Amino acid sequence: MLSDDGKNLELYKEIDSLVSALGLRTVEAADSVHQGSHSMRVVVYKEDGEVTTDDLAAVYNIIYPRYSVIFSDRDLQLEVSSPGLQRTFKDVMEFSVFRGKLVRAYSISRSCYITGRIEEAGDDSVTLSGCTAEDTGERVERIVLPYSDIAKAKLEYRWEASNA
Repeated sequence: MLSDDGKNLELYKEIDSLVSALGLRTVEAADSVHQGSHSMRVVVYKEDGEVTTDDLAAVYNIIYPRYSVIFSDRDLQLEVSSPGLQRTFKDVMEFSVFRGKLVRAYSISRSCYITGRIEEAGDDSVTLSGCTAEDTGERVERIVLPYSDIAKAKLEYRWEASNA
């Protein structure tokens, strides 16, 4: 099941406020402490294009100095990356981040994968348009899936469409 607490995490809110100034959105912000070092992972997304290495470097250069001071008692390891072409969703909040993108979600009630474009992401459900149920091949113009009905989801990338 997907988590539903992504936007409630304090670290996410702090990182997102820094990243949004660069015209990017935070997809994930996580940290952990292990054997004397502090590890942070930040995933960013650009709505109007692809995330470039310059974007990643800018995010790194904003976050690293701030958190190296905050975590001054530990070594800081920071990883900044893009979500990739086929990112597996970890939190329902990601449906709002990737609005307009193609997604593949497993519906528990229908017992099949549904592929469609994210049209709207609300508090309790996501609306997909241009949907196809993979097992049956059934095509539907629009489906509203409650988050509680989604076992797993990921970005879907159509290789054929990009090469045409």
